[in-house]
Amino acid sequence: MLSEIRLQYLLIFGTFVLLGMIVLLIKNEKIEIKYAIIWLCFSGVMVLFSIFPQIVYILGDITRVINPVNFVFMIQIIFILLILVSVSAVISGFSRKIKRLAQSNALLEKRVRELEEKIKSDKE
Repeated sequence: MLSEIRLQYLLIFGTFVLLGMIVLLIKNEKIEIKYAIIWLCFSGVMVLFSIFPQIVYILGDITRVINPVNFVFMIQIIFILLILVSVSAVISGFSRKIKRLAQSNALLEKRVRELEEKIKSDKE
């Protein structure tokens, strides 16, 4: 019983540290809020699970997961998949923007070369 209480306190501490790190990253502008929302949701759910472990038991019974730890792992995997999809969408957007930027840069370089040649031929 005593070790379960210690474990719960350790989980509460760990989840609040995670939540604090995310808030600190947002505050220091290391991560934008729109990308941190899923992290905030994840840490919020983990805080709830660590403070009220009976939620895990109830949700595990509802979803018919035999072991409550497996339910927690399932939730973590779902959040990891959501984070991966989110990151993939961001990377895809950046990839499109970089492609457009490279194309416009190439067009500008071509235009500069043509103008330089025109100026050079006008001088002669």
